[in-house]
Amino acid sequence: GEEAIDAGMEVRTHRGATAQLKFEDGSVVQINSYSIFAVDKTDAREASFSLKLGKIRAAFAGLLSSRVRIRTPTAVCAVRGTVFDVGVDGNDTQVTMAEGVLEVKDNKGRQAVVTSEETIKIGENGLEKPRLLALNDPRALPAVRPYQVRQETARDTTRRMLEDLRNRELKAGEAQLGKDVVDAFGRRVRLEEYLLRPDTKSFEVLFLSKRSDRFDWGHLIEQFQAPIPDDLSQIPQIVASAMFAADRPTNWLKSMEFYATNTVDSERELITMGAPAQIDFAGYNGGAAKLLWYPSFIDFRQTLAGPGVPGGSRDQFFQHQDWNSGTGLFTWRQSVVNNVGVLSLLDQFQLAPGSVFDVKNVTGPGCNLGGEICFDNSPLALNAFGGPGLPMFAGMEAPAVGYPSGANKADLFQQTTYADGSTVAVEKFLVANDGKILDFSNPTSSIFAAGNDYNLEINIKSSLFQGRDIDVMIAPQILSTKASSVKTPDQPTFNP
Repeated sequence: GEEAIDAGMEVRTHRGATAQLKFEDGSVVQINSYSIFAVDKTDAREASFSLKLGKIRAAFAGLLSSRVRIRTPTAVCAVRGTVFDVGVDGNDTQVTMAEGVLEVKDNKGRQAVVTSEETIKIGENGLEKPRLLALNDPRALPAVRPYQVRQETARDTTRRMLEDLRNRELKAGEAQLGKDVVDAFGRRVRLEEYLLRPDTKSFEVLFLSKRSDRFDWGHLIEQFQAPIPDDLSQIPQIVASAMFAADRPTNWLKSMEFYATNTVDSERELITMGAPAQIDFAGYNGGAAKLLWYPSFIDFRQTLAGPGVPGGSRDQFFQHQDWNSGTGLFTWRQSVVNNVGVLSLLDQFQLAPGSVFDVKNVTGPGCNLGGEICFDNSPLALNAFGGPGLPMFAGMEAPAVGYPSGANKADLFQQTTYADGSTVAVEKFLVANDGKILDFSNPTSSIFAAGNDYNLEINIKSSLFQGRDIDVMIAPQILSTKASSVKTPDQPTFNP
């Protein structure tokens, strides 16, 4: 039968008996046999319960999904998710998340965050480290997406992306690819890609890298002024046609976004471009007129996000290049985070592309014409010029560039240190399916080898990522997929 349960009451179940609590907002708590579950408080601010013995499975929805606390003899669980199990056996508490996020505190005040498909044990000595469940574990729901994270925006983005993939039916001009490869660090990776066409003027490459202990993913999105062909091998020519072109471009790249995440931290690079303008580059042609088409502006912005990033997300770097047809000047502005972590103008300079004098005599900030507004706040400029009138904050350290695997290997590393001490490092590899880095000194080693078997691996590190890194792999051959080849022979088997 059914009866109302009020605050202060307990539900006890015996051998072979179970009970179910239902709430007005649709939330449900399933109580297993041999359990003692108490309703401590239910009001407009919070609902709190106690599990003294046994096991429950809770599925919270509506208002209760964000204001519930469940106490056990050794832990307090604060609900920020939907479906989870809690079990009590003596002084041991076992918490398993099927879907959502749960904050768990032990009796010593230590806290852990348990996300989807993770389980944690809390005993007399406190919290143990959360562990991932196997994907076929009955405690993980079939619809759950792996590696849900504490940062809600990253968690929700990952979930939406995987749900969209599961529900999507590929259209003409789209493709998917899946293969098992080895990365540059010797780890096995299930690499999956989807080439998507949201509309006639854009494309998106979505890349997923599943390793045994982690999941990294990202996307490359390019948007154009006019419709582009299904054969994306023609895209480089379209992009090039708007850069120093003799003829008026009929189409051009408007924006390009690269995004990569380990589902906790993320790095985003966004480039936006203005419509091509006809510019006289006589300064580069000995003074003789040379009219070429070039973007009227180019903006580049790099954004980091994650639990260790101040404010959760911040722009680390921004560069603006602008053409002024009235003055005949290019203006460059570069902003980076300063010594207190705020994006501030590092330097600005102007250039007259039609002036041989300006082009040939550019040194330092590049200001040689009257009326130009130029300054440089970089460390070298401060050391060279010093004096009053210059904003006195240190700029960023010159990027460190290296070739860790040798000069002949396709392995490029670059790290930048900013004035607040934060660092961003990116290492890129061209790596074969068997994990070997492309060697340009070997005549038989070519990115154009049979089957296009080289993949681009991008490893991103930052001092703001709390020891984590982002490591994605991209198979470039999907960009050469023609409209008639919607699917590759090796169908994806990614099953989050």
